[in-house]
Amino acid sequence: MPLLTIESVTKEFDGVIALQDVSFGVEASEILGVIGPNGAGKTTLFNCITGIIPPTRGTISYRGEAIQGRQPYQIARLGIGRTFQVVRPFPNLSLRDNVLVALGHRHYPGLRRALSACRTDANRRIAAALLTRVGLSSGHDRAAGTLPLGLKKRLEIARALALEPRLLLLDEPSGGLRHEESQQLLDLIRDLNREGISVVLIEHNMPIVMGVCHRLVVLDHGVKIAEGDPAAVRTNAQVIEAYLGKAVN
Repeated sequence: MPLLTIESVTKEFDGVIALQDVSFGVEASEILGVIGPNGAGKTTLFNCITGIIPPTRGTISYRGEAIQGRQPYQIARLGIGRTFQVVRPFPNLSLRDNVLVALGHRHYPGLRRALSACRTDANRRIAAALLTRVGLSSGHDRAAGTLPLGLKKRLEIARALALEPRLLLLDEPSGGLRHEESQQLLDLIRDLNREGISVVLIEHNMPIVMGVCHRLVVLDHGVKIAEGDPAAVRTNAQVIEAYLGKAVN
């Protein structure tokens, strides 16, 4: 049984179809890439999976249990973490406190309650370990708003990992990063996957997609137009016409 199953998911906004009958599965320990042009419905799909918006039709199942229509905090507690295309840490909180907020997910609702409940020595050690795990080994008392973009994206991943996910959804994690930063990110994704975390990756950086993903799903105008391993997808005529423009080497 797949870890995550998307069955005929459709999402409409005031008559505009953002997703149309999208179906695929995510296997345990897999890195799955979701690619396609801007406006293809990729982030909308993530929002449906994580409960930010409900699908208009269709079923989303995690470990065999339907989760569509649940609240985001309920889905997070099941073991699904995510990052966002536009990173928005709590800018005036320290790196450590940003992670402690995520560690307080079982104490929600309420930011203040979550943070106060998690300010224990044990949780501070966990937060420090998570920050180090993503490459933020120092400056844990620094305000998150002072970080450059590349480090904010790492902080975003640390906050997602604080949810102890079995499935991690990453929305364009390399966007705006330099080449070296993108390569470091690729190494981090591989390490997390080796530790048993399944990853679904929205990404426009084709070298990262082709280098790290086991399988790809391609969306275009809300419709799935291809699915398969990177070698097959990069030579698919429909994908080339809709998105790649030419085969990716």
